[in-house]
Amino acid sequence: MFDRYPTLKTVIVNTKTDRAFRGVLWRRAGGYLVLRNAELLKTKGEVAPLDGEIVIESSNVDFIQVVN
Repeated sequence: MFDRYPTLKTVIVNTKTDRAFRGVLWRRAGGYLVLRNAELLKTKGEVAPLDGEIVIESSNVDFIQVVN
């Protein structure tokens, strides 16, 4: 995997477990990505806001989309 992540950008993180999250990629810590102001993107355009920070294991990331 590459070493340069688009930190402090709004991204959509698509995971290998078929979940997608939108939020600000705050930092990369060890083998994890930390998102702030995150939302769970559901089917049919539904969005569920998430409180606090979420942590996603890097090995579970399928791809990252930068949206701004």
